[in-house]
Amino acid sequence: MNPYYPKLLSPLQIGDVILKNRMICPPSQPYHAQAGETWPSDTLIECYAERARGGAAIVTCDGNQFGKIWKGSNGWDSSDPDSWTYMAQMADAVHFYGARAHGVIMVFPEGIDGVPVFEPDQEKLPADTLYHLIDKYSDLAKYMADCGFDGTYIHMSYKMVLTGQLMSPIMNKRTDEFGGSFENRTRFALELCRKIKEKCGKNFLIEASVSGHEDDPNGWTLDDTVAFAKAAEGLIDILTIRSMEIDNQHPTGFAKSRTPFLYMADYVKKAGVKQAIAASAGFFRPDDCESALEAGSADLISMARAYISNPNYGRLLYEGRAEDIIPCLRCNKCHSPNHNLSVCVVNPRFASEKTIDRRNIPVTREKKVAVIGGGPAGMKAAVELAERGHKVTLFEKSGRLGGMMNHSRYAAFKWPMKDLLEWFERKIAANPGITVELNCEPDPGWLEKQDYDVVIAATGSKHVIPPIPGIGNARPAVDVYGDEDSVSEDVVIIGGGEVGVETGLHLAQKGKRVTVIEMKDIVAEEAKRGHYYGMFLAAVREYEDSLKIILKATCTEVGKDQVTYTDENGEEHILKAGTVLLAAGMKSDVGGAARYMNCGRQFYHIGDCDEMGDLQTAFRSAYMISHTI
Repeated sequence: MNPYYPKLLSPLQIGDVILKNRMICPPSQPYHAQAGETWPSDTLIECYAERARGGAAIVTCDGNQFGKIWKGSNGWDSSDPDSWTYMAQMADAVHFYGARAHGVIMVFPEGIDGVPVFEPDQEKLPADTLYHLIDKYSDLAKYMADCGFDGTYIHMSYKMVLTGQLMSPIMNKRTDEFGGSFENRTRFALELCRKIKEKCGKNFLIEASVSGHEDDPNGWTLDDTVAFAKAAEGLIDILTIRSMEIDNQHPTGFAKSRTPFLYMADYVKKAGVKQAIAASAGFFRPDDCESALEAGSADLISMARAYISNPNYGRLLYEGRAEDIIPCLRCNKCHSPNHNLSVCVVNPRFASEKTIDRRNIPVTREKKVAVIGGGPAGMKAAVELAERGHKVTLFEKSGRLGGMMNHSRYAAFKWPMKDLLEWFERKIAANPGITVELNCEPDPGWLEKQDYDVVIAATGSKHVIPPIPGIGNARPAVDVYGDEDSVSEDVVIIGGGEVGVETGLHLAQKGKRVTVIEMKDIVAEEAKRGHYYGMFLAAVREYEDSLKIILKATCTEVGKDQVTYTDENGEEHILKAGTVLLAAGMKSDVGGAARYMNCGRQFYHIGDCDEMGDLQTAFRSAYMISHTI
């Protein structure tokens, strides 16, 4: 028994199959891993190998499709014999690390042109078509098994694909043997599982993901999930309990708890079902995982972002090094295309596993490095450089590290970023290769005499000050964090980007009355990323009585206690405000970086002083430069 996390790291026997631990990685492939191939690409194979290397007992390999691949799907045709050798390589790569490879089944009927229909009108599908799909997709499972896959993951959640749509009493209005009663609505799912077991054998595990209940009193209930589990005994081996809607399945800092849907798994598990129950949504902290298992709320923990952010997640747990697990920001950038790349803010290796290591330049000797600026880029550079064996002095002009991350110490919904900031502080303090100089903005002339091999400027950005009459009466929005008592009861924020709206939300939660004015026709456009934006807006709507947002509004003047703006029709309005805040954006502090160009044998500038971006670009630029030194 492992002494660190005895429940999470204990093996689990399911029939004649033994899983090495209780951690499973659900479908979570990066965007753009496929570039039109109809077989699994080398990039995708290495991505799933990385998940297995990270310690997952089951790695679910997404992308299995049947027949024609639709553009942008990131899938491959598992029915094509030309794909089978690559599928076998994928399974073999996962097996190398003692993990089991499962392939995904998402049932889609074919459209007229042979392209799968993502959201079919299931009421119009004849029963014969449904029976044909059962045969077809059970054949898909057989192709997986023949290629070395150990099981399959059948998607039945969110009313999103045919299997889940048929199960839902909200969506299924059929009157034949696949509609009406609970037995009929679950017939398709159960018959598909039965056929797969017939073709692939009892040791080919079937995992099904279901929404524990729907967010509708007339919808699927937790008791339905229990009844379904009992009806599926001997067919479904693992039942993963997911949230009612797909956005909620990827909780952010706006969620009410870190693992908001554990109650669903707990209810089903304690109803006496015989399948292994997997809890999901928001699991990351090892203590949360261990507690859920200790309480008997689940048998397995399903988590994807843990392995995306920490390729070595499981290995750190086995070694008792949970403190080295870098916190996931829950920003869901991993779930959104980003200029034809998939990215993770805290893990620059994500989706580049195949190539990134060979780009690194080996360290030939210890170097003396000065990093100017203790914000995100500077902290990341200091940690990476020290871990590569260099001696780093990190200069920060203020009294604490963090830079633009420091507002997370005060906003309740920013706790993931606060966790990350505190992780950096601990890592830097514990590393003997890093010396921190706070309240110190080194003079370039002095620095030049210190004989540094490398000087890295991470001097960040500065506020954009728009040419609005009276703009000097406004203060930067980020300056109010930690100084909320100085803010009047009525606040106007100029700028409705992510910073402006989050500041408004924070102040509304503190009891202030806030109005945000934004020139565009959309609020916080830069926050529109997969499964994040909806939760972001839901949090804002919760405070709609105290947080008002005016779109298509142009600020024309700022007075000492009022703001004048014109609306989309050109009409002028005046807002009274005791405090006016500015959130008009930031720009690179190129001049701050340029001061240090001649202070070392080599010079680099990283983060926002190079090019304006966000935490992801700041960390990535720091990682890239650090691995060339």
